[in-house]
Amino acid sequence: MPNFSKEVGDAFGNLPGELLLLFTVLIWVVFLLILFSNPHNKLNIWCFIGGMTFSVGALKEFLYYTLRPMLIHDGYWSVAFSQTLYSLLSAVFYYLSMPAVLIFCFYFHRMDVQMPKRFRWFCMASYLPAVLFSIRYPCTQTLFYQSDTGFCLAVALYNWCAGILATIILVHRLRIERLSNRYQQRRLAAVSILVPLWVWLFSAFPYHALGIPYLSKIWKINLLVVLFILIYCLYHAFRDGIWGMRFRRELYDWSSGNKVLQKNTQYIGHALKNDLSKIEWCTKLLEKQGVSAQELEIIQRSVSRLKQFINKTQMYSDRIVIVPEYCVVEEIFREIKKEFVAPPSKNVVVYIAVCDKEPLFCDRAHLEEILRNLIANAVDAIADSGEVTLSYQYFAKKKQAVISVSDSGCGIVQEDVKRLFEPYYTTKMTNQNLGLGLYYCWNVVNAHDGSIHVKTEPQHGSTFSLYFPVRTKRRKRRGREDGENPYHDCGG
Repeated sequence: MPNFSKEVGDAFGNLPGELLLLFTVLIWVVFLLILFSNPHNKLNIWCFIGGMTFSVGALKEFLYYTLRPMLIHDGYWSVAFSQTLYSLLSAVFYYLSMPAVLIFCFYFHRMDVQMPKRFRWFCMASYLPAVLFSIRYPCTQTLFYQSDTGFCLAVALYNWCAGILATIILVHRLRIERLSNRYQQRRLAAVSILVPLWVWLFSAFPYHALGIPYLSKIWKINLLVVLFILIYCLYHAFRDGIWGMRFRRELYDWSSGNKVLQKNTQYIGHALKNDLSKIEWCTKLLEKQGVSAQELEIIQRSVSRLKQFINKTQMYSDRIVIVPEYCVVEEIFREIKKEFVAPPSKNVVVYIAVCDKEPLFCDRAHLEEILRNLIANAVDAIADSGEVTLSYQYFAKKKQAVISVSDSGCGIVQEDVKRLFEPYYTTKMTNQNLGLGLYYCWNVVNAHDGSIHVKTEPQHGSTFSLYFPVRTKRRKRRGREDGENPYHDCGG
């Protein structure tokens, strides 16, 4: 019967040194992409730092086993220098990789915001095992300690415990944010970290820690894993985005050099407030001089409309800052229904279907603006007559509350559903629609750590559901005592 361990060990142990260098370069490419996608984000920075420390593992193997023999033969390196360099790089790999992963997880869990004092202690504590290892097993002797079973078991236990802790932190935060609009993006990031981490934990230590023969080089399977992560990141970058990078497919006539401009640039001209003020001043001056003409009224109306346009654009596109409080949703529904006036050409009625009594912890002003936007969109979707239905359900066991706005209109085609919440995207070809209403709704719900979902069927209407996490009064008081306001804005 063939020796499976020997076959696997031979398959990975005989990889040429060029593949080790390729492995290192692939790691650099992946984590440089992550860093450059958002170089000011702490998550991206610490993910990059962790990736660079992991890349040292492949780099040291290439330098010692492939490059070293050539350099020693030519007299550029001495044996002692190469052994010391290998030991130092091994110490970086074994001791410093997991602290970087843990600090990334602390930022992922938002500990720097929720518990800033403890966060600093957690970061320092992450490097404490590395300091202890350096004292007990000096960094310049790591090459020789790799044959020591006690050292291998200690390093394996340390890295496995840190890996389990990192996984618990990431999964716990994802569970907290499962209702948030950020959930999908953060889940993709967590997967791109946990998959290579656990493949490395399973493949790096069997031989050294347990003394299993022929498996000392099985860690090279990580070459395939890193290649998979690179493809994974690029795939999602071309779809909904990942790690803050998203590639847009844009067509243009490359032979003539006439590029297609981004849709947002058409709004730059409308933001010229100074010119609008000059035009308004001139029209008022002409009016005082006794000039009375229909053209002046047209100019004044245009200036007024453009100013409203700019103000609303800024309101909807600026950073959302919420001030949450406990609100009675039924009162909000009644006020919205009372102020609703259907267009003269349509027979539309607003109904309140279901409304639970439990208060909702939210920003009332922003919630009212969201409902006005959704009701206005619902009315636009109704041809001649129909109804708009409001509902509010509070699910204590699921720790979530849902506000829904349904209409009996024409529905939304699937091609448009995918882009509904993009800024400046609109299917209404009028001067009154900015394409920012649903984008604003998405931002506000996101600021509440919630999410917004759409169910639609052509010719049968649409339902927009706003999911809010339930905030208990005890948690609210504790947050205030700690000086924490986790609902401050929609950063992520």
